Amino acid sequence: MSEEDLRSRILDALSRRGSLSFEELIAELRWSGDLRVLRRVLASMIREGVIVRKPDYSKRKMVYSLGGEI
Repeated sequence: MSEEDLRSRILDALSRRGSLSFEELIAELRWSGDLRVLRRVLASMIREGVIVRKPDYSKRKMVYSLGGEI
């Protein structure tokens, strides 16, 4: 899977489910590949402002959500 395909699948999952932790995102994408690729794509999307990473105190984890939902 190319990085562009992965980006679109991440955006689709976050638009459907709202905010997701890293583990929930792996399960939602049914990701079985190298986690470094997924982390690299997430990091580039955060730097571009497409998604944000914020704390979820009830889950005690960091969650990813779409950029406009701060």
